[in-house]
Amino acid sequence: MKYTFLLLLVSAEALLLSVALAQQESMPYQAVANICATCTCLSAQDTNHRLHQTLNCAMKNFEHILARWPPEFGSQHADMEIVASFSGNRIRVLQQLPATNATLTFSCRHCGIQQLEVPLFMDVPNVEALYLSWNEIKDDALKPDLFRGPFKTTKYEPIALKDLDLSHNSISRLDRKLFEHTPQLRKLALAHNRLSVLDAATTASLASIANLQRLDLSHNGLLTLPGDLFTKMSNLYQVDLSGNEFTVVPGALEHLGKSLQQLSLAGNPLAKIDAQSFRHLDALRRLNISEMPMLRTIELGALQLPALEQLDCARNPKLDRLELVDLVTSRNLTQVDISQNALTTLTLNATNTTSWPRLRSLAIAGNPWYCSCELLQALEQAGAPQVLQAPNLAVARCDTPYLLAALPLTNLTAQQICNMVIPKKYRAVEDDPPRFLRRRYIILTVIIASVVVVAGLIIGFIVVCVRRRLKGNDFGVQPIRYTSVRGSNLSAFSQLQPVSVATKFNNAAAAAASAAGSTGAPNA
Repeated sequence: MKYTFLLLLVSAEALLLSVALAQQESMPYQAVANICATCTCLSAQDTNHRLHQTLNCAMKNFEHILARWPPEFGSQHADMEIVASFSGNRIRVLQQLPATNATLTFSCRHCGIQQLEVPLFMDVPNVEALYLSWNEIKDDALKPDLFRGPFKTTKYEPIALKDLDLSHNSISRLDRKLFEHTPQLRKLALAHNRLSVLDAATTASLASIANLQRLDLSHNGLLTLPGDLFTKMSNLYQVDLSGNEFTVVPGALEHLGKSLQQLSLAGNPLAKIDAQSFRHLDALRRLNISEMPMLRTIELGALQLPALEQLDCARNPKLDRLELVDLVTSRNLTQVDISQNALTTLTLNATNTTSWPRLRSLAIAGNPWYCSCELLQALEQAGAPQVLQAPNLAVARCDTPYLLAALPLTNLTAQQICNMVIPKKYRAVEDDPPRFLRRRYIILTVIIASVVVVAGLIIGFIVVCVRRRLKGNDFGVQPIRYTSVRGSNLSAFSQLQPVSVATKFNNAAAAAASAAGSTGAPNA
């Protein structure tokens, strides 16, 4: 019975191999003959006598990869490293890679890949790096058996993949068993995809990579991270979450307190960073919180990171408050970039003369600095002017007070500024009230209001006097009385007027006639 079972397994394996070979023979491949005349083939040997082969077929207008490796690489690839590049071609379907037992690095960027043949690495178990960025890969192309290796005895063997780049594609979710056959995966890049929400399957898929060391989830539109995403990733030391939509620092990062060394949150719309944002991240060495358009405040206690070596906090146009005293606990600090913000001053009440003995670069240019005694003392405690004059650093200048405007901070000392008496009119006013509440504007408003009231009273008095004078001279305004036209005497007069006028004309004519008669009798 036992032998029958083994015989069935062998038969099944032979059947699978025959099907795979038949499929490989039926699909078109790029011709291998004289391939080194079309592509670039290089061979080199290192000091350990290990052979390194390079095949560069980038931008050759290929539509398929090779069915086998060039004859120049030989037939035995043991203890050999092969680096193959097919980037910049028109390969829509990435077929099964040609068989080899050499250590393989394979690149196919900018190829327009839409489908991946399963299994892709059956004959290349020693592939260590796979770069498939800038393609058109979607969810359905990433199947669970994509990364399985050769079948041995009772199961599929894992592959040696350590570096996987799937950035700049159209991936919105991952199968929970996608990385089942990649136990050695150390670096995973998923930047510029569509992973705006990490569902249960995607979270389980990422959490299954127990040995992951570097994870890039930048520019995916993420709003939050599942709380159990990092619970099993005890070796993860670099996380890139830049260019997402986080409004607060993800709480899931607390599980990486002992391993996380590099964290980037640049380009997220955080409004403030409080004292609890980076708690328990005791191993953090590099922190990038730059290019945050909404960031205004970094509260006291937020940057108390004892292992911090490099801080990038630049190009935050609204950031006007940063507690530099928090960095006193970071004794290994070497680089600080707080340029191009809205900072006006810094305070540093440290007991030691030099707070950071290893600090080599302090970039503070592009801020509207108020050059006060407090600011210059803080910079000198930080190591100015040496740290302000590091190579490739822009010159930091005073913005206020007016007497010091545009002067380089490296030309000033705390002793000069602390002993300098600035005229009152050039001093900065703290908590400057609104313009309408300033003293001179209040006085001016009262004067204008008084003038308007007095002018109104005078004009009113004049109007009253004029009205009384006109009324005394019978020029005052009398009320108008309205009567009916039909019921008035004027109506009767208008009706009788034609008769009386006719009578007058008749009497006048009779008088004239009688006068003419009396004059004519004597003449006769």
